[in-house]
Amino acid sequence: MSLFFAIALLFAFYLFLIGEFLLPTGGLLGFGAAVALISMLVIAFSHSVMAGAVMSAIVLVSTPLLVTGLVKVWPHTPIGRRILNRRPGQAAPMAPQRTTTGGTKLDDLVGRIGVAKSPLLPSGRVVIGSDKIDASSTGMPIDAGSPVVVVRVLAGRVQVRLATEDDLAAQDPTPKSPLSLEQSLDALDFD
Repeated sequence: MSLFFAIALLFAFYLFLIGEFLLPTGGLLGFGAAVALISMLVIAFSHSVMAGAVMSAIVLVSTPLLVTGLVKVWPHTPIGRRILNRRPGQAAPMAPQRTTTGGTKLDDLVGRIGVAKSPLLPSGRVVIGSDKIDASSTGMPIDAGSPVVVVRVLAGRVQVRLATEDDLAAQDPTPKSPLSLEQSLDALDFD
């Protein structure tokens, strides 16, 4: 008769565990599941060592499968939808982050050159065009007034490095005289 109680407590454990995932109980059902599990193991082992070992094996195999299934089902439940504040399958929209002064998207700043307005040890303030931005250095400290180039935007944070002569030459805004059609065809190597 005591083995019947162990089996009933095993089902109670599963019910409490499912309830903990699906209802906002603040951990009360989880505590009940733990009590049911411990009580079930005590009763099963007091009946026989074999019964306790079998019940332990059942719990060790089935509980991870149940929890995995519950994690996959949870966003589709009413509580999961309310907590996540979205429909199942809907990705959380990420609005592009913009600079505070110019309204430029941060991702559009990659590759642009600016000037460090404060020492970047590793973070500080840089000016790129008309945008004043908080940024961090990717390596060595950068002195105020030094030219910097935006390397990447990571988690909404602009990362810069010291601009090299090649970076400055590539960003040189001086207009070059346009080539005539004959000069541009002569520049092409058709051989």
